[in-house]
Amino acid sequence: MKKYIKFLIVIVVALLFTTSCVNLLSTYVRFQNNSASITACPIWDGSQAAALAPGQISDYREVNAGTHTIQWINAANNHDLTTTAWPNLVEGHYYTFPYND
Repeated sequence: MKKYIKFLIVIVVALLFTTSCVNLLSTYVRFQNNSASITACPIWDGSQAAALAPGQISDYREVNAGTHTIQWINAANNHDLTTTAWPNLVEGHYYTFPYND
């Protein structure tokens, strides 16, 4: 019986360790609209995220590490607010990408 308990403890510890390591290597991004008057939408890797009202910040979302694209557009008329940027994200980091007008 003691062998089974020790075996189960080893498995539980191994699962906890691997789960914790995976979370440490995750990369997260969020978007922040610092404009005083423009509702802006981030375009992340070609996909439009939700519009952000002035002063609003999005929740973090998990992404892969590596190079991505980001651009901001005006939610009212879809006109570009910024040129495209190519941030290179590192595993295990949190990033906030702001729009400033």
